[in-house]
Amino acid sequence: MKNIKNARWVWGIVALQVIFLLGWAGYHEIVRQTAPTVRLKTLPVDPRDVLRGDYMTLNYEISRPGHGAKRTGALEGGVFVVLKAAGGHHVVDEILTEEPSAGDTRLWVHATAWGAEDNPRLVYGIEQFFVPEGRGTPRFTTIEVEASVSATHHLYIHRLWLDGKKFP
Repeated sequence: MKNIKNARWVWGIVALQVIFLLGWAGYHEIVRQTAPTVRLKTLPVDPRDVLRGDYMTLNYEISRPGHGAKRTGALEGGVFVVLKAAGGHHVVDEILTEEPSAGDTRLWVHATAWGAEDNPRLVYGIEQFFVPEGRGTPRFTTIEVEASVSATHHLYIHRLWLDGKKFP
């Protein structure tokens, strides 16, 4: 009788872990498929990792907003980046140090700022894209990323566009 009770505990714990992992993966996939998307101009770097395979390090124009973006406060650590559409892509409109209010309807995302105060680098967490196994690093002239903006204001890579065509 005791063995049956112990087995139920073990299977219960295993079931909870499986439910958690499926829920976590499902949430991220739902965000990727249903959240609003933004199109970002991108500059690639093509490294290779022996353990992880081919991947591209992506350098976005919105990662170096320059002096055109409005700023509030000292840019260090976590910041909030307001994006606006411009010519078919999204660019940085404003960089905030305080989270926008709940009633703010502008499109904004979380980022981390580091580097020189006059020209900070913004990191969004979508700087690496792993190429599907066996595909190799593709050849292209231009690259753009379509990224989903989650309800929690984080970016997720939705798809890549190489020379105007979806990849992969």
